[in-house]
Amino acid sequence: MKLVKITVYDYRQFEEAELKFDDNVTILAGANNCGKTSLITLIKNMVDEKKTAYSEADIPARNMKKWIDQAYPIFEAFFQNDLGIDKLESELVDKILPEQGIQITLKTTKIYIQVDYDEKCDDIKLFADYIMDLDEKQHSFYFIYAFEINRSTFSKNLTDDFEKIEKRFSDLQEPNKDLKKRYLQERLVNLYIRSIRPVCYFCDREYNNKCAMDDVNEFRRLFNFTYIKASRPLDDDDTDHSHMLSRQMIKMVKLDDNWNKLINTLPDDLLKPIQDKEIDKSVRETSLNSLKDTIEALERTNGGQPGELMLDMNVTEEDISELLQRITTTTYNVDGYFLGEASQGLGYSNLIYMHLQLKEYEKKKDNLKVNVFFIEEPESHMHPQMQKVFIKYLLDYYKKEEIQGLVTTHSNEMVRSTGISHLRVIRKAERFKSKLYNPSALINELKKSATEEDEELANFFDWFFEIGYSEIVFADKAILYEGDTERLLIRKLLTEPEYEKLSQQYIAYIQVGGAYAYKYRKLIELLNIKTLIITDLDYEKSALTPNEIGRSHTTNATINNFYNDKKTGNPTVTQLYGWADAKENILLHNLIYVAFQTAQDSYARTLEEAMLGKYFGFNVDHKLKHSEWEKKRKGSKLQFYIPKNNKGETDSEFTLRDILKATSGNKTDFMYSVILNNLTLQMEPQYISEGLKWLME
Repeated sequence: MKLVKITVYDYRQFEEAELKFDDNVTILAGANNCGKTSLITLIKNMVDEKKTAYSEADIPARNMKKWIDQAYPIFEAFFQNDLGIDKLESELVDKILPEQGIQITLKTTKIYIQVDYDEKCDDIKLFADYIMDLDEKQHSFYFIYAFEINRSTFSKNLTDDFEKIEKRFSDLQEPNKDLKKRYLQERLVNLYIRSIRPVCYFCDREYNNKCAMDDVNEFRRLFNFTYIKASRPLDDDDTDHSHMLSRQMIKMVKLDDNWNKLINTLPDDLLKPIQDKEIDKSVRETSLNSLKDTIEALERTNGGQPGELMLDMNVTEEDISELLQRITTTTYNVDGYFLGEASQGLGYSNLIYMHLQLKEYEKKKDNLKVNVFFIEEPESHMHPQMQKVFIKYLLDYYKKEEIQGLVTTHSNEMVRSTGISHLRVIRKAERFKSKLYNPSALINELKKSATEEDEELANFFDWFFEIGYSEIVFADKAILYEGDTERLLIRKLLTEPEYEKLSQQYIAYIQVGGAYAYKYRKLIELLNIKTLIITDLDYEKSALTPNEIGRSHTTNATINNFYNDKKTGNPTVTQLYGWADAKENILLHNLIYVAFQTAQDSYARTLEEAMLGKYFGFNVDHKLKHSEWEKKRKGSKLQFYIPKNNKGETDSEFTLRDILKATSGNKTDFMYSVILNNLTLQMEPQYISEGLKWLME
């Protein structure tokens, strides 16, 4: 039995969140406060044996407002007309929740669940009663787990709170009416939510035709579930006597039949020497006899017959297990030296502890049920290499097992090591709203495509994550740039006060060549990440004057590909200038900005040309003598090269492009000189300035 998909509607910051599960381990990644823990806690409560909690915090605020806007006038009319508690059912409950007709209900959380089975090897006797689809080609079960208003509970809660609500309505005539009305509305919403109960249905594949299950426990019995929490009671302090690792080992070994046979004989074996040495008699004589005078005094005061105080000994299997857990400690044998649990630090202990819990769970595997485990943020206390080893082990190991797992993380290393194929991502879409994305679906779609281009793109994304650019998953925004000089400039610019707002956000910096930035388009669109692409115009090097430049074409594949998203043909530089001036280089509904040099950047074709052109105040075709360039270099303290004088000339003239051509092998030195001389803002090209300001919005 496999858990295929869970779709959550109207829960906290999620309007709709579809979580598809892999056959083995699924990785759910997201930044802090994006909703990972909220989502898995909901699922845990749904399939766990414990009582399900549901509160105002679980319902989107817009849903509560919509309900109170509809229901409040009915409450107000009832209490203003002083109809009394006798009319509560007919004049209030029936108007809000009529037994027939349209009810005024609060839109609460619903969860759709799909479970698949293999007809060749799975025994479906626990699920057989929930078949709704008689198509032999279909091998799925569908369930709805919902939080619904219970009319009788709502009526009872209204009756119990009647006097308090009545008084609140009468208090609305006093000062601070608006504030009191708000508190009253919150109380009515709370009353409604206290009347909600979880219910379960089995249904068809469209989740339309449904039949109610007896109770939620009937649904929960279909799952064998364990949840390994993020906060584990481990300690690397020598004063810790909890021995969590050894306790976990004892718990796991208790599942072994040979162990249980041994434990069954231990109580009698322990009692025998105690009885032979009459230890109970010795304890009685040294302790109970000392109470003799007290007992006799008590007997005289109440005239009772307390009888003789006895001491018995009874040793059970549970006592033995508890004793073993207390006295057993885990040690590490290192070159003949035995070190205690605390010797290896929290990361190592954490790794072992989770491994033991998973092994214990494996022994409890039930082939008649859906077996699934959740691990919350296992990277706690682990350094990156350990995170990598752990997640690789999980992925490789559970390929062979019939157990599914869900691991939540906010670790770049975990995501990078996992790769995109197992990845699900939660991201903040807007304030108080998150969305769940499935990058693996994009990869699967590309791999199924018949085109060579899509197949290459799928391989590209796998490589993209493998080399460490997984931080895009967690980023608020992204900047794609070509080379080291762009990276140095952007990093320094974001330390300036002008970009303080941007520096406070989590920016993913991704280095790409001009030919590859376009490949990120689908991933950017999928994850809905606002992205600035900084690239060079790269028109023909021989073009030097404005007219020659305008007629030339760019060799930059990223610019051409984005331009051809809505236009056709091979654009000239003049057309690209117009494209940028019209802000048509802002694409996908303000999601991507393609920034490149324009006429306002000294007609430059590269970053360095644009920066020097701005600093010196002339275009790329401007010529200066060799001696004049030397004076400018000395005065600016910038690191750039000047070509040697032409043969036979003592003071040759060179254009700005000639200078950059000579400096092309030392661009990093040039950028360091810009930064060390505090010239970054003074030399910041317009195309980069406009792009960063757009990204900061």
